[in-house]
Amino acid sequence: MNVDECYSELGLSAHASDAEVKAAWRRLAARWHPDRNASPQALRKIQRINRAIEEIRRVRGLAMTMPASLDEEAPGAAPDAPVEHSVELTLEEAAAGCARIVEGEIAETCGLCGGRGLAAQPVPCETCEGRGTVRQHLWFSWVSPGLKCRACDGSGRVRPACARCHGSGQAARRYRCRVQIPSGLRTGDVVHASMRGQGGEPLALLLHILLQPHPLFALEGDGTVRCALPVDGFAWLAGRWIEVPTPGGPQQMRLQRDHRLYRIRGHGFPVAQDGPRADCIITVDPLFPEELGKDQEALFERLIASNTRRRGTPAGERMAAWDAAVRRWKDGLA
Repeated sequence: MNVDECYSELGLSAHASDAEVKAAWRRLAARWHPDRNASPQALRKIQRINRAIEEIRRVRGLAMTMPASLDEEAPGAAPDAPVEHSVELTLEEAAAGCARIVEGEIAETCGLCGGRGLAAQPVPCETCEGRGTVRQHLWFSWVSPGLKCRACDGSGRVRPACARCHGSGQAARRYRCRVQIPSGLRTGDVVHASMRGQGGEPLALLLHILLQPHPLFALEGDGTVRCALPVDGFAWLAGRWIEVPTPGGPQQMRLQRDHRLYRIRGHGFPVAQDGPRADCIITVDPLFPEELGKDQEALFERLIASNTRRRGTPAGERMAAWDAAVRRWKDGLA
């Protein structure tokens, strides 16, 4: 590897300052060091970077120490800023925990050109064909004097745009990973995770959690989930079984005519992250008709007859005794 190739390996030109050389080496060493980068190309890449800096050190006499591990990393080789995402979860997803696929891209300094947007090696100027001068467009062109080429400032060579970033100085790095979100998270909580970029580079990830409003449930601070639902008043009087919603799915519950508040234990929201679930509180609102229809009146008459007017039943015997006592009382008044 000659010295020009060494500068190209670091994304620099031979005119780069000592500070630029050191900064480029530190940035690339932090990115490709095997302690941080698990990609198959990392070892070969860091070897080329080290050979390049050794040759430049030899030519320039720079004093540098190679990091043996990330704990001994050179100053200034700070890790990349974390990638942040907002994730919306339903109450059910947050209560049970779920997985999310996170993907996108981030812009970083182009490693080939070091962010300058120019190729490391100059090429002959196309305007003057490498001569450094151009002829004036006069009538007698063969005697026209040569002028300094403005495109290359008379040097005959120019540095084209970087082939990787096309002159922008920035390169897009794609990432995609599957993140496991624990149960019991709420709006404002943050999930920390790590992932690999498109080239195998490690990236830190921050997921900001946002719970979506729920059409049925209200979540309280202690993990209790409340749900209010209307029920048939006659089913409530009759103590029928009904299906009620909970964050863990539908549950069967038996109505009691003297109760409107019910507790389903262990079917609320986790008390803490990955912790046990609190309870789900169900409030029922029995619904009755404002006026009875003819069919309902007839049904009530049959119901009364089968209850207090039926001999041999506890209610029928008690009502018969009451009626007899009232008759005796009336006879006494006469």
